[in-house]
Parts: sequence; C-alpha cells; structure tokens
Amino acid sequence: MKVLLLTDIHGNEENLKEIISREDYDAVLCAGDLSDANEFDDYSQNLERILDILEEGSGLVKAIPGNMDPEEGCVQALIKRSMNLHKNVESFGEFEAVGFGGGQTPFDTPFEPSEDEIRETVELLHNRMSSDVKVAVIHQPPKDTDLDIVEDDHVGSSEVRALLENQDFDLLLTGHIHQSRGIDELSDTLMVNPGPVNQGYYGVLTVEDGLDVELRSL
Repeated sequence: MKVLLLTDIHGNEENLKEIISREDYDAVLCAGDLSDANEFDDYSQNLERILDILEEGSGLVKAIPGNMDPEEGCVQALIKRSMNLHKNVESFGEFEAVGFGGGQTPFDTPFEPSEDEIRETVELLHNRMSSDVKVAVIHQPPKDTDLDIVEDDHVGSSEVRALLENQDFDLLLTGHIHQSRGIDELSDTLMVNPGPVNQGYYGVLTVEDGLDVELRSL
C-alpha cells in the first residue's frame, strides 16, 4: 500500500496539483494547514478548491486542520466529503489512523488547542484502535526531536511527546514547523514531517512488511 503524506499546503493549489498528478497512490494523509485564514480573504472558497484537488486523486483521503484552519469551518468541510480525521479514527485496511489538528504558536492563530486536550483526546481514541499498525496524524510535533526546531529552539509539545512515549503508535505524521522537515524516531514510533507542500515538499509511505517513508520534492 502506498500513502501520500502531506502537510502545510497553505492553499497552494499549483504545488498540490503537481504532487497529486505525479504520484500513484492508494491513500492520502494530510497533517493540516490545508488553507490559511490569514492569507486568503475567502478562506472557505480556497479550502474547497484544495479539497477538490485532493478528491481528483486516487484512494482514500483523510485530513486534519492545522493552526491556520479555523477548526469548525475546516472540520465541517472535511466531514461533508468524508475526509475528516480530526478527533477521529479511520481504517485504511493495512493500518488505522487517528488525528488531531491545530497547534500552539506565539501569534494567536485561528486554531490553537491546549497540549492537554491533544494528548487526552488521542489517548481516548487510541483505546478504540484494534489494528496491529497504528498511525497518529497530529499537526503539533513532539518536543525535543528533530521535527520541532525553530532557530535552534525546540518548540514542540511536551504532551505530544509523552503521548508517543506511552502509547504504541508505529508512525507519527506531523507538520507545523516548516523548518524541520525530516524523519526521526521516538520510543518505537517512526516520526515524519514531510515538509510543507507550499514549498514543494511531500512524502510517500509504503506499507508492506513494515513501514518505509521516503521524503520527496517537486
């Protein structure tokens, strides 16, 4: 099974279209910032165009909002298209995925849930998961990893880190920190920030006798 890993689209239709057209895949996971309420005067219109592009591709698509996506409006748009993974568990056959969107910043962005809410919600949903392979899609990265560094400071979530240390997730897809594209590992969890789509970055997950992640770019 081949899964397209996306994050931080920020409404960039051109890059998303090119990624979708150049890859063959069975499913898509997106870790948030589909559009950008601070960038687009008509956020909803841009979001719908991004979701249209995702629907044009092949396979199952599941996504969460990022901190630049107003929670209610984004989630309702995702629900209407059966794409919502925020506060939800979905089966992809070979694995199950759980998601939680939004992220903390110093800038008072549209969707900034508390770290406690992220951890508590995902822990509860984790108890509903029965697959041998479990994936978490969380916009906010864990603290003190290679995926949360901004100007030499670790700005990730200590609660997301504790979540991964105490639950048996096989993979974390995250984003939020554009500067920290990469792959890391925490406890037994493989973690990936494929990099922002609006800068031409994405990843590919292959699920076959294990999990293999490759970072790609336009």
